[in-house]
Amino acid sequence: MSTERMTDAERRRDPFRVQPGPQLGRRLMRAVALSVSTALLLAGLSFDAYVYFSLRSAMVDDLTAQAHIVADNSSAAVLFGDSGAAAQTLSGLQSSVGIERASLLDLQDRQLAAYSAPGQRTQRVDAAPPALATEGHRFAGNRLHVRVPVREGDRVVGHVLVSASLRVLYERVAAFIAITLVVSLVSFALAYALAIGIRRQIEGTEKRLDYLAHYDPVTGLPNRHAANEQIQRLIATVGRTSEGFGLLLLDLDDFKLVNDTLGHGVGDELLRALAGRLTKFMRPTDIAFRFGGDEFVILSPRVVDPVQLQALANAAMRAFDEPLAVGAQLLRARGSAGVALYPNDAVDAASLVLAADTAMYEAKRMGKNTFAVFHPRMLNDTTRRVQLEADLREAVSHRQLRLLYQPIVDLATQRLVGVEALLRWEHPQLGMVSPVEFIPIAESSGLIVDIGQWVLHAACLQIRRWHDGGHRLHVAVNVSALQIRRGIQAQIDAALRASGADPRALQIEITEHSMVEDLASNVAQLEAVRALGIQVAVDDFGTGLSSLAYLKRLPIGKLKIDRAFVKDLPDSSDDAAIASAIITMAHSLSLTVVAEGVETVAQRDFLAAQRCDFAQGFLYSKPVSVQAIDAMLAAGRVLPALAAT
Repeated sequence: MSTERMTDAERRRDPFRVQPGPQLGRRLMRAVALSVSTALLLAGLSFDAYVYFSLRSAMVDDLTAQAHIVADNSSAAVLFGDSGAAAQTLSGLQSSVGIERASLLDLQDRQLAAYSAPGQRTQRVDAAPPALATEGHRFAGNRLHVRVPVREGDRVVGHVLVSASLRVLYERVAAFIAITLVVSLVSFALAYALAIGIRRQIEGTEKRLDYLAHYDPVTGLPNRHAANEQIQRLIATVGRTSEGFGLLLLDLDDFKLVNDTLGHGVGDELLRALAGRLTKFMRPTDIAFRFGGDEFVILSPRVVDPVQLQALANAAMRAFDEPLAVGAQLLRARGSAGVALYPNDAVDAASLVLAADTAMYEAKRMGKNTFAVFHPRMLNDTTRRVQLEADLREAVSHRQLRLLYQPIVDLATQRLVGVEALLRWEHPQLGMVSPVEFIPIAESSGLIVDIGQWVLHAACLQIRRWHDGGHRLHVAVNVSALQIRRGIQAQIDAALRASGADPRALQIEITEHSMVEDLASNVAQLEAVRALGIQVAVDDFGTGLSSLAYLKRLPIGKLKIDRAFVKDLPDSSDDAAIASAIITMAHSLSLTVVAEGVETVAQRDFLAAQRCDFAQGFLYSKPVSVQAIDAMLAAGRVLPALAAT
């Protein structure tokens, strides 16, 4: 569902498709146009005002200078009342452009002579504006009037009155305004063209950012942000129509293993292939989202009952029926899904996602590669798990954990040769909490590393005590995949140094599944551990991969047959065949075999007949305290349960 491949019809249907006309580009253009226009307008007006007042001042100075020239040359004519000489002096103003009229006045402001430019009518002084009665310059109408005194020595004998048109001033200012407008328009055009280029770049970036805000770049599906928006829209719709909708949360099982072993590139290809497969089985009205990591969400409108929810989940799980094409190879993926219904299971978007997430984890506890429909009791289970995790942290720090030991018996001699250390937790309020419940919590929270370190120290101290008492028992300790990844060799070295125990009496038990992740590194660590003389056993053999390829690479010395293949012995021919095959295969690889869950004499006798090496189970003893093991050892290493057989 990438943006490049969507059809026009899909674009119209897709509510998350980036809409045209990014607002940022438009705002930029408006801002540029407004700012440039304002700046040019203010600059132009300021410049034109400066030009206007500069030219006007220059005109005043020029006209005043010419009036003074006339006054200096007219003193004798004014003094003797010689109108002809006065007129001749005024005629010299013909060469001055812009002067319309001039007059020579005596002290009583009587006009002795007058000058009018060609085309102008001679005007008498008494018709002049009253503002001209004093010396200086005045602007009146569209003219500039200047009045200067005519002096004879220090005595004023008359005045010169000169008037000039402002037309030349206005023409010059208009020319400057026209030039300013042209320059402004050219500048604005250049700025606008530059802004257009920037706008295109911003629009492209804005579209990309808007796409990334709503779509996952790996799968092309809408992302978590888009999912939350659509959930809110559906909730609003439900409020108007009373129709419900379903939410499915899907999580890939063991996706980290794909990334770690095949690389993140293959992981991304797998996600793309799964996204395409999911959309294939969805209804046209359903919308798939990549919620993050290896999680997908499907929103299904108009779902009103659990039956429709199950149909949605079944459709999603069909995506895993066939292998997914990833490049040139086919990969078989698995996934766990949880489904919830709005408004039955939640009152808002956050609680709806939480409900589906809770159901998804329930599906994982059911064995993975399946789905679960949300039920309110699941929230109670989740709350209990959260509380147990907090309490388990307290138990680790306050030493509420303890070890019990289950005897391991040599089937040939029927004597006690070792024990398996089994962790128990007595909660202050809840009493004994089953390992089936708290061990997964410890593993998912990472507490298993601290707990495993404590178990190793306690087991090594007990080895040292038994050996000091003359009892050469070996002690088997279960270690988790996380312990191995965090460096099991360093943990064992620390426990051995602190206790002084003989490493040959320590045995660590691993599961096949814990070895698959980062196999090369795990093998290297176990080889270093085995070099110390510590034996490595594969626990619950037969329930994991059970691959000879792995067994050949692992530095192990013992296999433990899972109790699932022991409980129906010797009556089940299938289990008898499997147990016999495991024993034969192990011996051919020079491995010893321990059978778990031995509860009857018939089971013991069958295993002994198949030359199984060791056995443990309730036939001999349930997990017991150190004191009970000490009592068995004091009785001569023969278990009480055996003495009666």
